[in-house]
Amino acid sequence: MKSFLLICFAFCCTFNLMAGSYDLVSVPHKDIDGFLVPGSDATNTPEALQGLWFMDGNPLADEVISFASARFEPYVDAEGNSGYKALVPVYDEGIWTWHDNAYGRLLYGLVLKSRLEYLIEFNEDFSEGQVTPTFDPLILLPSIVVPPSMLVDFELNKVAEDEYARDSIILGQVSTYRFRRIVDGEGRRLPAYEDYVASILERGPINALIPICRKGDGDTLPTRCAF
Repeated sequence: MKSFLLICFAFCCTFNLMAGSYDLVSVPHKDIDGFLVPGSDATNTPEALQGLWFMDGNPLADEVISFASARFEPYVDAEGNSGYKALVPVYDEGIWTWHDNAYGRLLYGLVLKSRLEYLIEFNEDFSEGQVTPTFDPLILLPSIVVPPSMLVDFELNKVAEDEYARDSIILGQVSTYRFRRIVDGEGRRLPAYEDYVASILERGPINALIPICRKGDGDTLPTRCAF
């Protein structure tokens, strides 16, 4: 998904007045559940999306996400279909990990400067989702939206209780990988956690980068650095 957006960032990403609001902390991948914020009842995360999720097969320099910062609200679209939607600030604290290498730092820098967010829309039972990237490189101007089309389309389709297929169409090319839940809504590691650790140690650096909001905001997500 973000490989397509990198092209857009290169042309439209300019200095954001808030882009220096984070520090990057390097932590071992195996301990990542001690640094991210799992989605839970306490964060008002829907049960289907609680915990932490491993992006299994993602070719880019990011591995684990949380929906803890997403504020899902009910909606009805123009065709009368109902569901839930929320914005996820990809660059914010506590919800995303990046590889601690040059590529990971470059990728995070582009995501931060463009203020990349994902508008995620799910149907009522959270079995099908649509992801719409938005970015805001100039904070005084309207956000740039990359809507679904025949050339660009990002979906989440539930294939098991703790797994979604992340299906993409980018410039007509179809690809897929999996979101696998590795920590549940109560903070307990699931069997897939070991798969995650083994996978990342085979393919990438031993540490992950975690952005920390310099302004400080306790346990509140999204942080004041994001909004």
